[in-house]
Order: sequence, then C-alpha cells, then structure tokens
Amino acid sequence: MKKILFPTDLSEAAERAFIYALHLASKLEAEIITLHVYRKPDLKAATLPNTLSDFYATYDLELFENYKDSIPVLRQLAEQHGFGHLTIHHALEEGKVVPTILKYIERDQIDMVIMGTTGAWGLKEIFTGSVAGELLENSPIPVLAVPEEVQFDGQINQVAFCTSYKEEEKKALEKVIQLFSPFEANIHCLNVDLGHIEFYTQGMKYFQEAFVQHTNLQFQVLEGKDINEAVTAYMREHGIDLLAMVTHKRNFFQELFNYSHAKMMSYHSDIPVLSIPTQIL
Repeated sequence: MKKILFPTDLSEAAERAFIYALHLASKLEAEIITLHVYRKPDLKAATLPNTLSDFYATYDLELFENYKDSIPVLRQLAEQHGFGHLTIHHALEEGKVVPTILKYIERDQIDMVIMGTTGAWGLKEIFTGSVAGELLENSPIPVLAVPEEVQFDGQINQVAFCTSYKEEEKKALEKVIQLFSPFEANIHCLNVDLGHIEFYTQGMKYFQEAFVQHTNLQFQVLEGKDINEAVTAYMREHGIDLLAMVTHKRNFFQELFNYSHAKMMSYHSDIPVLSIPTQIL
C-alpha cells in the first residue's frame, strides 16, 4: 500500500479521522493525499453584482485561501502525534463529491480511502445516503469510514470481520490480516445465525480450516434476531476497535429492500468500518 486518500470537508470531525490516516500511513509506509472537493454555486448572472466570471474568480480565490489555511492545521496535527516525517500532499478539486473522489482514486492509483462520517437516520439514509456511505459501495478500493465521535488512542488491538462464508470473503480476510499485522491485532471472524440452524456453525468450521496457520484469529457464530444488533453487542463486549466487511455494489431496488449492512454500520456504529469491495478479491 503506497497511497492513502483522505477526503476532507475541513471540519473538526474530519480532523479526528485524520489521526487514523496518520497512524495507518506510518504503519504501512504510505503517503497521504488530502482532498477537498467543492462545487461552485449555480447562480444566474442577473443576480450577481458583477459578471459571472468575476464572481467565480473571486469565489475560487476565497475557497483556495480557506483551504490553504487548513493545511497548516493538518501538518500541525501530524507533528503533534509524531508523524512529521510522513509525506503529505494536498489537493483541491471542483465537482460532485463522490464522482470526483472516484475519479481521483483511478487517476492517482490510490490504494485506500480514509474519511470521517457523520450519522444519518431513517429514510434519509436510504434515499440520500452520505458521502462515506456512497463510497463504501462504489469505491473500487478499501474505504475506512471513521465516525465523528470516535477518539483514536493509536492502537488497533481488536478487529471484527463479518462473513457469510463466501469464497471471496476468505480473500478479504487475508487482506484484513495483512493490513493490520503491523498493529499485531487480534481478528474476530463473525457470522450471525438468525435461524438457529446448525448449518451456520458447521459453515464456520469449514471457513476456519483455511486459516489454521494464523494464531491471532477467533471464529464466532452469534445468535440473534438482527445482524447489526448482534454484531454491535459483540463489538462492545469485546472492545472491538474496527469492523471490516465485504461490500457489494447494488442497484436501487436491492438498496431499498436489502439494505447494505456495511453502509448501515457506517452510519450507526461508533466504531470505524472498513469496506472491502468484491471487485478487488
């Protein structure tokens, strides 16, 4: 892993997520690229005191000055946490947020995205979502969504990984093992048995056989009536620092009636969620 992209809206929540980017970049020996995406206001020339071009020129300059002022803050955060040695670049792009981030990922061969996320509740999350939620399901590379209230102590000791025993999830688990090996993290591989069926317990035994060489893995089948509730309860009981999940790109009707657990967890969890897209497995 060589390049970590950190999209930021220059908020305090984004600054807290930046601490995760710093720690992972240091452990993985990667560089960080901060990216702020903006859109010019869609205004008619008749409503402006000067010409539209003059207005946009002033708008761009003001936005650039605001962004330039935020760069020393990020550099100061890096130095305060002992990461002054890291290579950090800064980019400012105009466009729609998610498409611009996706374009930047492809153009600059980014390996991972780390960004802050704020919560969204009810029907709003299904129909409008959030930037982090959209990226979780559309990014061609792993995305780490960091909740706004999380406080990072620099340690990732316990990682949870959800599985339904699919073959690509074995490859995803291998990536999780590799990614967090510098942290010497214990990894909890979880499945939720909603129907109290012996199949799920047997399935976990077969899944586990592919990882007998790893000593830092635990395999658990949880019982419950709701996947998110069961996983959340387990994470709190076992002090999980981060949740990793495989994500699938969905169409609108799949999104509406079979809501993505990864996106839901990114909205409602107080623990960072790492999405691993199936297309890289």
